[in-house]
Amino acid sequence: MFRSHLSHTGFVGKFLQAGLVASGIVFAGGTAWAAPDITGTWRTPEGAVIRIADCGKVPCGKIVNFNPPKGHTVHSTRDAKNRDASKRNRKVLGLTVLWRMKPESNSWRGRVYDPRRGFSANATIRKTGGSKLEVRGCVRVVFNVCEKEIWQKVN
Repeated sequence: MFRSHLSHTGFVGKFLQAGLVASGIVFAGGTAWAAPDITGTWRTPEGAVIRIADCGKVPCGKIVNFNPPKGHTVHSTRDAKNRDASKRNRKVLGLTVLWRMKPESNSWRGRVYDPRRGFSANATIRKTGGSKLEVRGCVRVVFNVCEKEIWQKVN
């Protein structure tokens, strides 16, 4: 069995207790947002606009605008490249592209979906200044293959 060599009395013990109490306060308020606030409207490098808002107790991101493929409109574009054939007829407008978000100390972890390619990946989202988000998606093939994008705040 693991035994700590640190005494839980004295300064270290009080520090640990204070940290546990403080983390309890952060998570007891309903919304467990220990990570930075990423809500708002963001533009991807490809010109899509994603609105990140509260979806229950954590944020999620939905497509609110994008540059449609040739011959389509924003309202007629379907999720045609989805690897799951049963989802290829759903509209891209309003599609949830960030979900299962869990806060970390300086970032969020969850899932991201790319309708241009039709697949989802594990995601890490972190603020890189007040008006930028770094969205990093990783897919496991034989090893992790990761890509990142910088999203710019719209409002």
